[in-house]
Amino acid sequence: MKKIKKAHVAIALLLLGLFILPFCTRHDQVLNTTTGTLNVDTLYAVKGTANLEPQGGAAWNGNIDAVWNNVPKLTVKGTVPDLGNGTFAGFIGNSSNISMQAMYDANNVYFLVQWDADQKNVMSSQWYYNPTTKRWAQEGGAPSANADGTYRPPFIQDQFVMMFNISQPTFSTLSCYAACHTASTFGTTATTGGMMYTNGPTERLDCWRARSLQVINENQANDCFIDDGSSVGLDLSGTLNKNEVHGDWQVNNGPSSSVPPALQSAAIADGGFGNTQKLTIAGTSTKVSVPLWVYPSGGYVNSAIFVGDTTGKAVKVVGVDSFGVLTLANSTTIDPRVGNSYQQVGSGDGANCIPGSILGLYTGSRSDVTANMFYTGSGWRLLLKRALKTSDTVNDVDFTSLADQQFGVGIMFNGADNEHAIVAGLTLRFKK
Repeated sequence: MKKIKKAHVAIALLLLGLFILPFCTRHDQVLNTTTGTLNVDTLYAVKGTANLEPQGGAAWNGNIDAVWNNVPKLTVKGTVPDLGNGTFAGFIGNSSNISMQAMYDANNVYFLVQWDADQKNVMSSQWYYNPTTKRWAQEGGAPSANADGTYRPPFIQDQFVMMFNISQPTFSTLSCYAACHTASTFGTTATTGGMMYTNGPTERLDCWRARSLQVINENQANDCFIDDGSSVGLDLSGTLNKNEVHGDWQVNNGPSSSVPPALQSAAIADGGFGNTQKLTIAGTSTKVSVPLWVYPSGGYVNSAIFVGDTTGKAVKVVGVDSFGVLTLANSTTIDPRVGNSYQQVGSGDGANCIPGSILGLYTGSRSDVTANMFYTGSGWRLLLKRALKTSDTVNDVDFTSLADQQFGVGIMFNGADNEHAIVAGLTLRFKK
């Protein structure tokens, strides 16, 4: 009987191996023909301390300190994969060369990341005036058609993402594909394409999102987590949010949330908010979307308006007429028909086009990752710093054991948004 059982087990293992083999090889593990490549490369972290501008501090000048000179460098290529469901259509095959270095000391882990990018994209969803429709509109995150049949590029900020495992059981074999767009089974078929989530409340991933607009202006990356949505409760419609990349404990859904009250914070005060509102056109009953806050004379540095500016430099928009002329709370007006500084200019926007968001500092556990970012003219340099262990023991990976940590990275560059290049299956190894 034992021999028969052993034979059955052997046959089962053989069949399992035959099934897995076409999808997975040891080096550059190919998950399948649509989801891209799983690498087996190792990033070595050596002992050392890096200097970063603090959160809310000065902009980084891009200089790389000498302490990085002898740190091992991992070089990989990130490529936008074909997921087979149209999620990355129009960007499939785009690639960028990436180099990564890592250090650690008694308190923190540090990363220096560099990647190629042909253009600097910091602006996100900025407002412009359309003289044909006499309306204000926001630039989109996808290519848009011009009247002459050409296409305007998407307007979306560049980003770099690192994803570490906390408790997702298939991360060791699927890396970030365990949650990315197609691999998860939680929910319904309506969630396929562009959504990220895990298969249950006990499965979590730690996700750091270095968004260029936030990093350049506030020296912060967005410390996030990914799960199935149950940890933050139901949204206002009474359902789970299927896109489960959440800033650490940023969502406050009151009594329906399982987030500890001490860790809840209002989203509007955490990292800023959308710079948009609806106003009724003077003399009509028609409501249109317009900016909420503006600098009366323009001059937006790095396409940013800050939360603090709403009590000083920035002025609230309180009215709009049928020509798109804005009336401000200080009784002045902005007439976007004069010149083209508020209009689209070629493939870009005029100098005074208005930021699409109001920036604020991330708070609480969402602010655990300090970041600096600099565009060299041909690519980005990014510095990241995080405590080996944070106070958020639920949503943040713990590096204090100095054990190997598997991770994956994603880069959004040249105007792409969700259509990001991916490098999966990486390992962070601490050299003792």
